[in-house]
Amino acid sequence: MSADQKGKAVRRGMRSGGIRASLSLRGDIVPLAVAAALTVVRLALAYQTPVTVLLGAGTAADDRLFANSALYLAAGRWLGPYGRYTLAKNPGYPMILAFCGVTHIRYQLFLMGLQALTCLAFAIALRPRIGSRWVRVIIYLALLYTPLLFTTAYFRRIYRDGMVIPFAVLSLSAYIGWYLRRKVPVRGQLPWAVAAALGLVPLSLIKENFSWVLPLVLVCSLVMAIGWLADARRERRGLRGPVARVVLLALPLALVWAASAAVSHVNYERYGFYGTNERFSGSFARVCSDLSGIDAGKKNEGVWVSRKALGSAMGASPTLAKIRESIQASWDKWDETFDGREVYGDLAYWALRQGYYDAKPNATSRSASAFWSKVDAELQAAVKAGSLAAKGGLRVSKVAPPVGREDVLPWAGRTLSTTVTLLHLDILQEHLIDPGWKPVSPPGSYASGELKMRRLLGGNTLLNGAEDDTAKRTAMVSTVDYYLGRAGIAIMRVANLLLVPAAVALAVLTARGRVRRPVEPLLVAVGLALTALAFEAATVWYVSYQLGVFSQSSYILEASKYSPEFYAVVSMLECLIFAELAGLEHKHAR
Repeated sequence: MSADQKGKAVRRGMRSGGIRASLSLRGDIVPLAVAAALTVVRLALAYQTPVTVLLGAGTAADDRLFANSALYLAAGRWLGPYGRYTLAKNPGYPMILAFCGVTHIRYQLFLMGLQALTCLAFAIALRPRIGSRWVRVIIYLALLYTPLLFTTAYFRRIYRDGMVIPFAVLSLSAYIGWYLRRKVPVRGQLPWAVAAALGLVPLSLIKENFSWVLPLVLVCSLVMAIGWLADARRERRGLRGPVARVVLLALPLALVWAASAAVSHVNYERYGFYGTNERFSGSFARVCSDLSGIDAGKKNEGVWVSRKALGSAMGASPTLAKIRESIQASWDKWDETFDGREVYGDLAYWALRQGYYDAKPNATSRSASAFWSKVDAELQAAVKAGSLAAKGGLRVSKVAPPVGREDVLPWAGRTLSTTVTLLHLDILQEHLIDPGWKPVSPPGSYASGELKMRRLLGGNTLLNGAEDDTAKRTAMVSTVDYYLGRAGIAIMRVANLLLVPAAVALAVLTARGRVRRPVEPLLVAVGLALTALAFEAATVWYVSYQLGVFSQSSYILEASKYSPEFYAVVSMLECLIFAELAGLEHKHAR
């Protein structure tokens, strides 16, 4: 080849290389630009979306409790003076509200910004499996524009159920990303350990049902730890490296324990109670467990603590019998919500709590804990002596009644039926932010509390009944929210219908050898599916009391109210399966 020919060949190579580099750069920039632009749109819309604080009757243990706790936290007074509701629920959500107030970050912007970061974490977590940047961008946008956060229940209302969504996604994403990178050096795994802690710690402090995420966390951790130790033994390497990785695995859960201990310590210093809340820890929770475990003869799974069981408990506990009249009066008041005979489900514990504080209005946390400790000891002694019959079975939670053998099949059937019904998304559709939505005006006595919350959370917090709440901007944003929510639900419905066929297609392709390292997506998909199903099974058992006295629609409404985590996990599962299929197609096209 002559020098001239060589020169032409070099120039052609440079030109073709430049073209390939340009195409590659464009292929990287365009999806990132699309993701960035749509993220800005979503954040801007969230920033303008008005929210409301419900402080009227019936919210003393819910919205009003969180609002009051947040105001005290922002003022540096922890959760405020002790009262019957002060320690009824975990303080994680009021901490977030107080943080938004102190930093002057709008609550809506904080929630949606957090959602954007967690969606990004999930998209990055799947990178070892999904090579196409466009597919990962679609995953990110699908979770960012989830219809869950276009609803009044999870976004427009100041309530904790919406805040668990990003932390649940982050917790699961961290362990998925960690598992898919289990072979990389420790420094490559460290970011996922940090992400796991940032997801698990707030999740454990926001709601009391944190344990639903632990099976996937523990199984992922166990699989990785066994793999590291087996590799070290097979390759005859020392145990120093695997042990360091196992220690790193324990870090997020250790921080969860540390955060819980820190909150418990502050509660003890302030109130004399060691725990994050009084409903699921401490002596009152033990008494609730005792009462729900009493076998009163006639079975009604909707009634956790029957009047007969309560009477037996008072007969076995002289301490509890001292406030008999107050508890019976409370029971009479609460059973009016139902059939006038019994108090159903966990509302029996609220009736019990109200009866105690009505009898002892000046009670402190220390005196309350001492009282319930005596009751617990007396009930336990009665069970051991055989004077109080106890139910057998599996405990789904610390306070719910045990699941007997005869309950398992009906429970499983109801779980599957409820899961399918929830996947229709009809309830979610009903809770979309309506274009003409207006806040419900509470009694005027709560106006001062609303003003305080508006000052804390910013000008976009609606004052119920105020004239400026119906401004054109509010109506316009509500309309956009509504139609985006409808579009999201339509897409999610299609994804729900295609989920099983997509899973079957992926299994067939795996059997044909088209999927690289098929165990990875299989374990992750099965883990997410079982996590979603187990979460909904626990929810179904917890709210099934509704079927004892209310309609099927009321039961489904109650189940959906407690199911934002379920919807989030199902969305992640769908993204994983469809992304695997799209990734295979992308690889084949190349």
